[in-house]
This record gives sequence, structure tokens and C-alpha cells, in this order.
Amino acid sequence: MKVIQVGPEGIHLSNFCKSIHDQIGDFGYIGETAFEIHGASSKIIAPFRGFDLFSWLKSFRNIHQYLKRERPSLIHIHQINRLAFFVTILARRLRIPIVSTAWGSDVLLVPQKSFLHKFIAQFVLKNSQVITCDSLQMKSVIQKLTSLHQDIHCLQYGISPVQPENKEKLIYSNRLHKPLYRIDLIIRLFADFYENNKDWKLIIGAEGESTNELKLLAEQLLPSSAYEFVGWLKAELNAHWYAKSSIYVSLPESDGTSVSLLEAMSADCVPVLPNLAVSHEWIESGKNGIVYDGNSNPFTNALAINASVCQQINRKIIAEQALRSTTSKMFYSIYKSVVK
Repeated sequence: MKVIQVGPEGIHLSNFCKSIHDQIGDFGYIGETAFEIHGASSKIIAPFRGFDLFSWLKSFRNIHQYLKRERPSLIHIHQINRLAFFVTILARRLRIPIVSTAWGSDVLLVPQKSFLHKFIAQFVLKNSQVITCDSLQMKSVIQKLTSLHQDIHCLQYGISPVQPENKEKLIYSNRLHKPLYRIDLIIRLFADFYENNKDWKLIIGAEGESTNELKLLAEQLLPSSAYEFVGWLKAELNAHWYAKSSIYVSLPESDGTSVSLLEAMSADCVPVLPNLAVSHEWIESGKNGIVYDGNSNPFTNALAINASVCQQINRKIIAEQALRSTTSKMFYSIYKSVVK
């Protein structure tokens, strides 16, 4: 079986490909930026960013030639976007089956921007033999977008669990520094929490377009000893902060099931999440995490949780639903069903 993986540069897709490589052996890759991806026997970079019609036509032609040459058994699209749209057009023409995996905002938010954005999402999803997503909320939205009520699977990419260490009074945030992820809100909430908890520290990982503004905000609200920006982290250092932190926080405006949440749960962190439908799929607020409702400080509420009970519940959830060793086999089973 030969599969072409289509998606954006990033650690999540890279980890998925590493795990599925053992199942399928040979796979290729189509992306919009140069990206070293483990196990790919072939790849092509075909950008559709900006509005350069000549560049688009060149990328479209290159993908067409690549697919004709490689003759894959199926195409797996990761994230429903412009690249996915053009690949889907060609897959239809060449009669190559598609599995699509929605990531979150690509179906929850982007289709609301305009008729064109909605059309792109609907076209990719309706022309997919199987669709996967990581939450029941996303499944419901996809059903409304497409009128499809079957062949939509709730399935995680899966994680390698993080081994917890002795917990310290640390709160860890590692989502991108973009307005969507509301890192500014996290800093403000921590500043309020810090007034009565001077022995705690906020660790802020990742970077992004808002990094400089966020650093300035933290400088205004907190003493330098109360926070640290640790930047982009390799997997080992990211796991180090999960392992040591007592609380993990992620408060985006919209989200699917984030890999970072699952990793934090595996590392025995108490999760603090936004009041989104997907959060309630994983967390019973006050029992195995906190869902922030805007009425009280979520970090103060997290301290009131029985940490031992929280950890036991979350370990069980991860073992049953989120281990990469299990989910990669599920994806392979989907591949086989589509090819047959």
C-alpha cells in the first residue's frame, strides 16, 4: 500500500508519519514548505499561499505530475485548507481515494469567514471516502457542513506518554503565540493568582506573531522571577516541562483535541481548559481538571482538586483513548478499508 500524506509542516504530522510508517512502509508527502519528514520515500513542495496565479498553476501541475508518477493507493489529507482543495480536485480526476483529517479551526472557524472558505471545506470533506476528527464537537460540525452521517470517525493521532517527575509549583503553557490561543489571558489570570501564591511560576513555551507583545505584558504585570519564556522547544524539553509542572493551561477561543492536552494529562498535570464543548469531552471540571468559565481564577480552582484522583482518571483516559501505538493501528485499519 502506498499512501501520500498531505499537510502542513509540524511536529504533529511528523510524529503521525513516524508511527504509521511501521504499518504501511512506503509513503510520500505533499506540503507547502520544505519539511524533513521521517520515512518519506518521495515528496513535493507545492505552495498555494498568497494570490499568485502563476505560482498556483505551477504547483497544481507539479502535484498532478507527482501523483501520476507515484500512483498511490490513497491520499491522506491532514487539515482542510487550500492545498487540500487542489489535491482533492486532482485525486478526483485520477480516481485516488481520500482520507481527510480535520484539525479544528479548519472546520470550526474558517468556513464561517466566507462562502469561498465554506465551499473549499465542503468540497474536500464531501469527496473524502473517510473523515477523521478528534472530537464529537468537530464531528457534529462536519455533519452539518456536509450532510454526511457516516464514515466520520473520532480518532486521535495519538501520543507517546510523558513520564511525570516530582511536581513543582509550575504552570505550563505551550500553545502558539497567536490571538486565537489567548496567551495574554493566561498571563493576566496568572498575575491575579500570583498575588496570593508568590511561590508559583508561569512557564510559557512556543513563539509566534504576538511573542513581543506577550513579553511586554508579562513584564508589566509580574516580577521577572514569576515567569519565563522558554521559546520553541524540542520534544525532550517540552516533555521536561510537562513532567515537572503541576498545572497545564490552554485557553484558546476554538480548538479540537490538542496533542498538548493529551501529553499533559499523561504527565499528571492538572489541565486548565477553556469552556468549549471539546473540553467537556475530556474533563469533568473540578474532578480531573478545570474548565474556565470566566467567573473565578482557574489556577486557584486547580489547587482545590485532589491531584491523586485527577491523575488516576487521566492516566486511564490516556491509556484507553490516546496512545499512538493504538491509534496508528486504527488509522491503518481505515486505510485498508478504503483501499479495498
